[in-house]
Amino acid sequence: MAGTSPSGNSTTTTTSRISNQSDGGCGSGGDAIDPRRSNARKRRHLSQSQSQSIQVSRLTTTTKPSMNQLTEPDLDIVEFEYDLRYLPESLLLEILVRLPVKSLFRFKCVCKHWLSLVAHHTFSRSYISRRLDSSSLSFRIFYRYIYVSEFPEILARLRPDVYVAHNFSVLFLSTFEEQQQADQFKILAWSNGLILCCLLGPLIYYVCDPVTRQWVTLPRGRHNAPNRHPIFFGEGLVSRINEENVLTSFKAVRVEWLSVESNFLNLETYSSETGEWVDYRLFCPKPIRLLKRGGGPIHFNGILHWFVYEHGMVAFDPYKDTKRCRLIQFPEDRDVDNEYKYDGLYRLCDECQGTLRYFEVAPEPSEYFCFSMWILRDYEKGEWSSEFRVTRSDLWTNDAKISSSLMHATFVPLSFHPFNLDVVYLRCVERSCIVSYNITSKRLDISCPRVGVVEDLSWRVVIPFVLPMWPTPVPVPSSKAVKHS
Repeated sequence: MAGTSPSGNSTTTTTSRISNQSDGGCGSGGDAIDPRRSNARKRRHLSQSQSQSIQVSRLTTTTKPSMNQLTEPDLDIVEFEYDLRYLPESLLLEILVRLPVKSLFRFKCVCKHWLSLVAHHTFSRSYISRRLDSSSLSFRIFYRYIYVSEFPEILARLRPDVYVAHNFSVLFLSTFEEQQQADQFKILAWSNGLILCCLLGPLIYYVCDPVTRQWVTLPRGRHNAPNRHPIFFGEGLVSRINEENVLTSFKAVRVEWLSVESNFLNLETYSSETGEWVDYRLFCPKPIRLLKRGGGPIHFNGILHWFVYEHGMVAFDPYKDTKRCRLIQFPEDRDVDNEYKYDGLYRLCDECQGTLRYFEVAPEPSEYFCFSMWILRDYEKGEWSSEFRVTRSDLWTNDAKISSSLMHATFVPLSFHPFNLDVVYLRCVERSCIVSYNITSKRLDISCPRVGVVEDLSWRVVIPFVLPMWPTPVPVPSSKAVKHS
C-alpha cells in the first residue's frame, strides 16, 4: 500500500501472516490464528502512515501436504525492511527513465523528491535521448480528415493508447457513417508533438497537444483589403523548444492560392507569442503558381516548403527570415512528364532523419524503372544526388498475392518511416493494402492488409505523426501581448 509521508518521502508497507493447520496440528507459525483477528491486525498495520520502510515477505515452505490435505502449504513469513529514503538516486533514475510518459507523470505525485527528479531539465534530456536510441517510439499515419460534431471529440480519439500499436496501420479517426453526418475537421500539420487542425467551413484553427489534451483556438486572420476575399490553404506549423526541452512558442503559416502565376508569395503567420496574425507579400525571383493539391507544406529544419509548378518548391522561414522566400528545384532527371500528367501523385518529397528526400514511383508497369530516389545533399545550393533506381525485376516479396501481381501492380507513395531510413510505405492499388518497401533489400512486405473505405489514399490525404516524447503545455500569448493586441 503506497502513500506519502509528511516529510514528502514515498512510503510503502506490505505485510502478511500465513499459517495453515497440518494433520490437525499447528503450522510453523505457532498457534492457529483466528482469521478475523489476523485481518484486524493487518488493517491496523497498513494504516500506519508514519512508516518509512518497505517490508518484503519471503515465503518458506515448512510442511509438505499430502494429496488428501489442503492444497495450500504451510508457510512461514520472514520479513525484512528497506527504507525508500536510502534507495540510490542513480537506481531510481534508471527506473524512472524506462517508464512510459503517462506513468512517469503520474509518479511525479508520489513525493517531492520524485517530483524534483522528473522536473529537472537533465532528466528530460536523458529521457528523450533514450527514446531516440530505442525502438519504443510510437509512429502512425493519420488520415487527415475527421468527422465529429465538435473539436474536443478529436482529442478523445487522439488519446495515446489509440495510436500506440505494435502493428503499423493507417489510423482513421472516424467511421464511414460519421462522414455522412458530422462536421469535417482536418489535421493540417504537426511540430514537436503539437497538432494544427481546422474546422472546414467556417474556417477555425486549433492547436493541441494530444498527450496533455490541452488546446487553443486561434483568432481569425486579418484582411486589410475590404474588397478582397483571399483563399488560403497549405497551412503549416513550426515550433521552438529550449535547452530544457520545453516548447516555448509556435507559428502557424498559411499561403494564398492564386489561379495564375505571380512574382509574389502572399501568406499570413500567427505567433503564439503575440497572439496575432501578420501578413507578408514576398517577392519571388521567378513567377510561381502553387500546387493546390499539394497537401501540407514540407517541414525541414524549421523552414516550410510548398510545391510549385515548374520550379519544385518555394521555401519560407517564419522565425529566422520573414522578409524573403527562395525557390528550390527538384531533381533535373526526375520524370517531369508524369509529374504534370498526374499532378504529382506518384512522387513523395519529405524530411527523414535530417535529410530531404524525393521518392518517385513509375505509374505505368511498362516503364523501365519502378522506384527512384534522390537526396538533397546541399540545401543552400539546391543540389540533389541520385540514391538508387530499381526495376520491377529487382523487387521481391514473400507474399504470394503480391508476388503474382508484382510485374503489373500500381503503387502510390504514402510516407517515409520517420526512424528507419530503409523503409518507405506505399499503397498497392490492386491489393487494397499498404506495403513497406525496404530500400536496402528491395523487398516488399504487407504492413496493413486493408486500408479502409478511402480509394484515393495517397500522401496528399495522410500525415505521419510521432507520439510526443515529452509533453509540454501549449504556448499561449502573455497577458501583456493580449492587452496590446
